[in-house]
Formats: sequence, structure tokens, C-alpha cells
Amino acid sequence: MSRVRLAFCERTEADPVRGRVPMLRYDIVADGDRVGEIVLRLGKTDHLRRYGGQLGYRVRPDAQRRGHATAAVRLLRPIAVAQGFDALWVTCRPDNVASRRVLEKAGAVFVEAVTVPGDSDLFARGDRVMCRYRLALP
Repeated sequence: MSRVRLAFCERTEADPVRGRVPMLRYDIVADGDRVGEIVLRLGKTDHLRRYGGQLGYRVRPDAQRRGHATAAVRLLRPIAVAQGFDALWVTCRPDNVASRRVLEKAGAVFVEAVTVPGDSDLFARGDRVMCRYRLALP
């Protein structure tokens, strides 16, 4: 298992016109190599909790299936607590088996699948249903 750490990249500000909340972005670094990124969306809106998620991550294809995303989610937990969260809502597409596995290995619990509203940016990009997971924080 490689050694994974998070490297802070930036904090983005809210963009109310686009419906965006402030966000913290970190690189996922494994054994000194940037393998992906993880973001913490600093909002507690109903839309984030139900559809968009307060946490997002991605790992380069050549670095997937090595536990990097799971480690990154675990490493982000104390950061989320420091930002005032007691739980995070994370969403993914039902057919994204890899992401679902990451969430479950990191301790998130599947809550439900929800239909994406037609006026949402998620709907516009083709998402019709999202799986909701709750990640309790210490």
C-alpha cells in the first residue's frame, strides 16, 4: 500500500449566480506523485446534500484501484470536522461501482437513490439518478 497524503491547492469562493458554494481543493499525493484530487464543498444546502454532494474526488486512470481515493476520503475527515461538519453527504451515479466501493470502504453508508430534478446542472449533463451516502464524522 502506498503512502497517501493531501496537499492543499486552493480555496474557491462562492459564486451565488452559478449556485456554487466555497470549496477546498486538495491534490491526492501517493508516494510523492500527484494521482488525483479531492474537494470539500463548504455548503450545507439541500441541493448539495441530496444531489451534488459535499465531497468529490477523482483519481487518474493509471492510479486507480490502489486505495488512493479511499485513503483521501479518510484523510479529509478531520478537515471537514474543522470546517464544522458532523457528517458529509456524498453522491455518485448508480453505475459508478468504483466510487460506491470507495465510499463504503471509507465508512459511508448508503441512504437512498434520488431522482435528479430537471432544472439541475446534473440533469443537464445527463444524470437522472444519484445515490446518496452519509459519511459520519468523529
